[in-house]
Amino acid sequence: MKQCDYLIVGAGSAGSVLADRLSADGARVLVLEAGGSDDDPMVKIPALFAGMFQGPNDWNYNSDPEPGLHGRRLFLPRGKMLGGCSSMNALIYMRGARTDYDRWVDDFGATGWSYNEVLPYFKRSENNADIHDEYHGHDGGLHVTRDRWLSPHAESFIDAAAASGIARNDDFNGAQQDGTGLFQVTAEHGRRCSAADAFLRPAMERPNVEVVTGALVRRIVLDGNRAVGVEYIENGFLHTAVADREVILSAGAYNSPKILMLSGIGPADHLRDIGIDIIVDSPHVGQNLQDHPLTLLHWDTDSTDTFSDLAQPAYMDQWLADGTGKLSSNAAEAAVLWRSDSSLPAADFQMVFVPGFFWDHGFRRPTVGGLTIGLSYNGPSSSGSVRLHSSDPTAPPRIVSNLLSQQSEVDAVIRAIGLAEEIAGRPELSAAFGERVNPGRSIGKAELAAWVRADTQHMYHPTSTCRIGVPGEGVVDPDLKVYGIEGLRVVDASIMPRIVSGNTNAPAIMIGERGADLILGKSSDVAAEAVAV
Repeated sequence: MKQCDYLIVGAGSAGSVLADRLSADGARVLVLEAGGSDDDPMVKIPALFAGMFQGPNDWNYNSDPEPGLHGRRLFLPRGKMLGGCSSMNALIYMRGARTDYDRWVDDFGATGWSYNEVLPYFKRSENNADIHDEYHGHDGGLHVTRDRWLSPHAESFIDAAAASGIARNDDFNGAQQDGTGLFQVTAEHGRRCSAADAFLRPAMERPNVEVVTGALVRRIVLDGNRAVGVEYIENGFLHTAVADREVILSAGAYNSPKILMLSGIGPADHLRDIGIDIIVDSPHVGQNLQDHPLTLLHWDTDSTDTFSDLAQPAYMDQWLADGTGKLSSNAAEAAVLWRSDSSLPAADFQMVFVPGFFWDHGFRRPTVGGLTIGLSYNGPSSSGSVRLHSSDPTAPPRIVSNLLSQQSEVDAVIRAIGLAEEIAGRPELSAAFGERVNPGRSIGKAELAAWVRADTQHMYHPTSTCRIGVPGEGVVDPDLKVYGIEGLRVVDASIMPRIVSGNTNAPAIMIGERGADLILGKSSDVAAEAVAV
């Protein structure tokens, strides 16, 4: 039996931060990670992130039939290794809009989570190589930069968007999110900087930190209404770990609610159907799942400055030598953050430019040149759920993302397609963009809505299944404590009351930072230092 002060379930983006911050004062920290090491060479090479999908470092989940997507089942990759999804994502550093966090407070009662209050936590974790102002940090472990291989089409895309009336924006994480510009990425010298690199490895150098890999949590151990540890399976054997202070779930938007439900904390009717004894009837556990629908448009091209030749050995030699060349690319080069309706409080679309074909999660690999504009719908109104298939902890959860269940969402995507076509047809891009091949030119307006539902996937951003809310509407309170159980918190992207208007890795790391301060009783100090910007 292992014993610790703080037991963290999950060594992903938030869990890695927690391990670092909670152990810094000498507390005994135990981290249980279901996956293994992140020493796969593909982890470090930015351009190869999709090559890890359905491999040993992927949970490799699939959804149930999606009613808004013609009943298709969606492939749902999630990182199953040290660093979690920060070791398998496209490295985009995007915080979301100011209004996202202010709405958490105003609409969901998430006291302490306004933009001005969370900004210090974003800055604490960050080491930004390019931008030095009041919005960015430079002493954190997470390296952020614009520096990597960029095709010549990236600036042309920005020029074309600007010519279409989109304001230029050199920093999507600064004073204004809207506009067009280059992405910032979590990398250093052309190599991925994951949460494991930034936070977990420094923590593991301390004698008071232990990380156990290959440890699948079976359930939370309770003493009355208090969490005192967990049971976990390692190498086929059942073990118990005891926490003297707190148990913290940082297993992500799919697995944190799964563990709660396996432990008898969740919707009573569902747990009863599965045959699990009910400890706390918490109806919102696993509910309110949100992700960003992603609709991909493709054009052919005669340009050689694409990813069509990425497999050439010379690129690997170049990357191994000094971290440069095409393999240092994160694929997503530039973006347009745009409001499909001017009355919206924030951009509801993130148009992503990729100098190559990114199609079907990267499983389709054309050998000819191509260009992609991905339409990430950052303002979804639909929500889905995470449920259990059975009481077997090794069984995957039952997931329905419920993307595009509202016709208004499809209509917004169609408006975004119109802007993407306008940008692609500008003279600034005419030399590179050839014929649109997906959807084909033969698809008319009447058929476009059906195509959107048939082709849309997701942006790999599940959130909100253990959301902050008042009793009866949330799973955790603003201090991230699970309602009905003492000594138990959830600290990961599942606590978002509503999905943010952008990528979710940077917010998950921020949640880890703020969660650590809440646990240690330091959050009031940071709040007092928060300066309105």
